Amino acid sequence: MCPERTPEMFDAWSSDYDNYIGIGKLSFPFSGYDNVLDRIVELANPKPGLKILDIGIGTGNLAQKFLEYECEIWGIDYSSSMLEEAKKKLPNVKLVLADIMSEWPSDLRIGFDRIVSAYTLHHLRIEEKVTAVQRMAKELLRENGRLIIGDISFLTAEARVKARANLEKVWDDDEYYWAADEFKDMMLGKGFTIDYEQISEYGGIYIIKYKQNRS
Repeated sequence: MCPERTPEMFDAWSSDYDNYIGIGKLSFPFSGYDNVLDRIVELANPKPGLKILDIGIGTGNLAQKFLEYECEIWGIDYSSSMLEEAKKKLPNVKLVLADIMSEWPSDLRIGFDRIVSAYTLHHLRIEEKVTAVQRMAKELLRENGRLIIGDISFLTAEARVKARANLEKVWDDDEYYWAADEFKDMMLGKGFTIDYEQISEYGGIYIIKYKQNRS
């Protein structure tokens, strides 16, 4: 993870995060933000009692969309201030302070039917993305569950290169935007099936299932 992306940075950002996203929806990198979140919910097929973990819950924008379905919702973030903002919207959601690159707190080992995430993992390098996804699936996901990850993403690494050239003035080289072909290649042979949907010009969703026999 980029060393500049510290919990303290997100703490300072938390009170203004929703305003930032609201403005950002009009342009790169957050254009299509609402469509990505809505599609994550649709793909999760929520129903009463389903256990859902939101990775990098932030201020709770994604988790809030699951409330009407009476799911059991959990959320983690490594910014305590972000969790405080999420608590205002989601008083009944179980919130846990945790870093996804560190050992999972014991509270999370109950197992989840769905693990979802929106606009979080682009802070991780590709190798860290692979490691994080493997750990989530193997250690936190119930059998027949799935991960649904929406983020700043492109269909191919070539498309990402072209976008960077076109968006040079606003592109952030301290973030690590996804390319679906690159991620799929790195996950080959690891026991996963991965589907990808390009939702907007800069936003896509990964539907990830772990199929290895867990005896």
